[in-house]
Amino acid sequence: MHPAAVSDQTQTPLQQTLRWMTTHAGFPARRLPDKAELLLLIATAAANEDLEVKNPANAKIPFNPTFNAQIRNYTAQRRRAHIVCDNSAKT
Repeated sequence: MHPAAVSDQTQTPLQQTLRWMTTHAGFPARRLPDKAELLLLIATAAANEDLEVKNPANAKIPFNPTFNAQIRNYTAQRRRAHIVCDNSAKT
């Protein structure tokens, strides 16, 4: 049985940071020193970037080392396919 306070929604890194600052640092009534806030925001940005990288929709196309050779071969085959027979030569 799950407690009623548990929610199934996952929070973004920014929401987690703001919740932590509110709980532990008394934000927004009190502020952390500037360098401490900057460090927290940098960590939050890094966590957000990690989430974006892990998202399958943002996956990069893998590098294909033989792509140039494949394109050259494909182009050469297309050129050979369009050769026209010229019967105008006298025999």
